[in-house]
Amino acid sequence: MKTFLHTLMALMVLTIIGCATGQNALDKGNYETALDRAINRLQSNPDNKKSQEVLKEGYRLAANYHMDYIRTLRVNNDPNKWEATYYQYRQLNSYYSQIQRCPACLNLVRPTSYITEEQEAGQKAAEYQLSLGNEALSTNTIEGGRRAFRHFHLALNFDRNLVNIDSLLTDARNMGTIKVLVERIPIHSRSLELTNEYFENRILEYLDGFSQGRFVQFFTRDEAEQIDLQPDQIISMVFDDFVLGQTTIESKTKIVSRDSVVVGQFKDKEGVSHNVYNTVKAELTVNRKTLSSQGVMNFEIRDAYTGRILTNRKLPSQDVWLHEWASFNGDERALNKDEIAMSKGRELPPPPPQTLFIGFVDRIYDQIIGNIRDYYRNSDL
Repeated sequence: MKTFLHTLMALMVLTIIGCATGQNALDKGNYETALDRAINRLQSNPDNKKSQEVLKEGYRLAANYHMDYIRTLRVNNDPNKWEATYYQYRQLNSYYSQIQRCPACLNLVRPTSYITEEQEAGQKAAEYQLSLGNEALSTNTIEGGRRAFRHFHLALNFDRNLVNIDSLLTDARNMGTIKVLVERIPIHSRSLELTNEYFENRILEYLDGFSQGRFVQFFTRDEAEQIDLQPDQIISMVFDDFVLGQTTIESKTKIVSRDSVVVGQFKDKEGVSHNVYNTVKAELTVNRKTLSSQGVMNFEIRDAYTGRILTNRKLPSQDVWLHEWASFNGDERALNKDEIAMSKGRELPPPPPQTLFIGFVDRIYDQIIGNIRDYYRNSDL
């Protein structure tokens, strides 16, 4: 048993050492991990023999692997080869940078820098992405603009000093962005003076934040007219019907009682006072007034050029204002705390129509932004 435990412990120690020095990763051909572990170990323990071996053998194998890959790419006619070539040189330069920061490592290997080669490959990869982006721009379509933006953005990964790249990104984003006109929400009410300002402002504030980082932009009619904008799509929100403050009043009367309540005192023959207990009762009337506001909004997105309806939803809403008060006849001691508090209240006048309207439309807000979020979910940059 002891022999088995000693063997197990030895294997565990070897495994830990192998992981720390990078030997296990090297054996699996994972050169990046092997070199990273060996370099880290040598920075803290320059005399570690195992790490020294891993570094020397690992760098030789890694450099050969990447250079062989680069030579293969050179004879490839696929223009995407420059992207792959760039990343091969970039990895080689990563090894170079790591080893340069490890004095003990420099005594074992002499890494080669490929900065110029990486830059040249990056320039060619960027040029290819620029050509694809310009080709996409020439389609003059929303989808083409989005493809162009992604190609131009990718080009920056390879070369940060591209001429006119900001202008190209702007042109591509403008072409790929859907311009959406948000129409005012009409209110058809002859008897009530209501305003949509609060509700509309909440929606417009959300749309402004939602459009950030997306290929979609929203405009009010005033904003569209100021810049003579031709929208691609139109959002309209119209109340099919709504009713504010349908009033219902209900009154319910019940007998409430409480046992063992002190109702008096008496004195016995010795003159000692004693409490008299009995059941007390009261007739409690609870009044409940409800004002119900409800309706349906028609939410629609349509094509601004053809008028074709792209999506349409009926969004129902209901909001109930509730007030309760009470009165009683009889002994107040029969009531609990809530009933006493309610009995001290009085009937309140109903809120004004505008307050009822805001409560009603607030319940539609989440439905509207949910539909907008779903419809434009694929518009991320």
